[in-house]
Amino acid sequence: MNTALRTLWPALLLASQLLNLPAGQASELLELPEGQTMGTTYHIRVVGPAAERSTELQTEIDRLLLKVNQQMSTYDPESEISRFNAYRGTDSFPVSSHTARVTARALEISALSGGAFDPTVGPLVELWNFGKGRMAPRIPTDAEIAERQKRVGYENLHVQLDPPALQKDLPDLEVDLSAIAKGFGVDVCAEWLVTQPDITGGMVEIGGEVRTFGSKPDGTPWRISILKPVEHTVETYRVVELESESLATSGNYRNFFEIGGVRYSHTIDPTTGRPVTHQLVSVSVLAEDCMTADGMATALTVMGFEKGLALAERLGLATYLIAANDGQLIEQSSTAAVGRFQPPPAPAAEPVTGDSPWLTVLLTIIVFAIALCGLGIGVILSNRQLKGTCGGLQGLKDASGQSMCELCKTPKEECEEFRKQIAQTATGSNNEPPEAAG
Repeated sequence: MNTALRTLWPALLLASQLLNLPAGQASELLELPEGQTMGTTYHIRVVGPAAERSTELQTEIDRLLLKVNQQMSTYDPESEISRFNAYRGTDSFPVSSHTARVTARALEISALSGGAFDPTVGPLVELWNFGKGRMAPRIPTDAEIAERQKRVGYENLHVQLDPPALQKDLPDLEVDLSAIAKGFGVDVCAEWLVTQPDITGGMVEIGGEVRTFGSKPDGTPWRISILKPVEHTVETYRVVELESESLATSGNYRNFFEIGGVRYSHTIDPTTGRPVTHQLVSVSVLAEDCMTADGMATALTVMGFEKGLALAERLGLATYLIAANDGQLIEQSSTAAVGRFQPPPAPAAEPVTGDSPWLTVLLTIIVFAIALCGLGIGVILSNRQLKGTCGGLQGLKDASGQSMCELCKTPKEECEEFRKQIAQTATGSNNEPPEAAG
């Protein structure tokens, strides 16, 4: 997720979680203070614990996330991944079980996507100035791209889970787990919170990647917003309900540069060594764990609309894709996600105020109708004839002195017949016997 979206996400996420929360429920929802991790922010909300536990919970969350950073951050020269990247040997390199677990999942997604997702793509990302050492944007030469591609390829990376270790076939091969590590960080936090006996539900978000467990205080699922994938727009486009599942969204419509009228996305295709050129602008993936959702969202973004959707269908992934074509958004859900991503609720209608002219008209009609009913009842009860079919309008005149009956379109004969019927009802002079009760 790009920097601009990370900045805007917290407010949108908070609004989406507290939307329609019934009175009296907010006290059961504990929101931890915003935290910093992995070059972005995190937000956590849990159901059940007393507010006094806020500091205790956040202290442990920060400890868990610091540990993940010390293992996988490419910005920390002393992290396990940084030390492995600097190592020029091709023998086994010991790492933590966490690093081995995330690398193993990354390689699985790489194989499933045919290399669209590749944890060794870092040198190409740096070449296109989308990495940590950004400089002024420029278009690399074909020779530069070809040279960097020699150092890329997930097939040259191997992992061992027990004992945990990494191994590379190329001495200068580098690993970057940033496209999956945030999702793993979300999982680590959520999995620890689940073990707390006083917590019945929660939501963990890091840089836009989300995992939930349980439900909100009112028993309803967590509602997460998907932003409209349009540059310079901050607008909820779809809403998805989550209950004990994860969501990751990847997009390439904000992080790019332009040279000569051509837009170059930050999403690099490892197979070409160049930014993707297709029209897919946003991919959201639902999964049980956030690490899988995070990695698969990146893979599908690289693959494009048709190929990405085909892979989602083959794997049974719940996926929502949005493409942009000449300013129009084209959306498609995989079979597993049909009906999950819904438009946001329509805003409530504006209440009618006393200044509205329609209110005056409505009140006039109501008062007039009540007057007619009252007049009719009064005539019946007092055995008086009605003057006209309209409950006495014959005696009313307009501003010019014209009888209101003259304005009526009902034939006079019908008026006379109606008056007779009302009079007979009032005097009981109808000689027709009533129908026998069945």
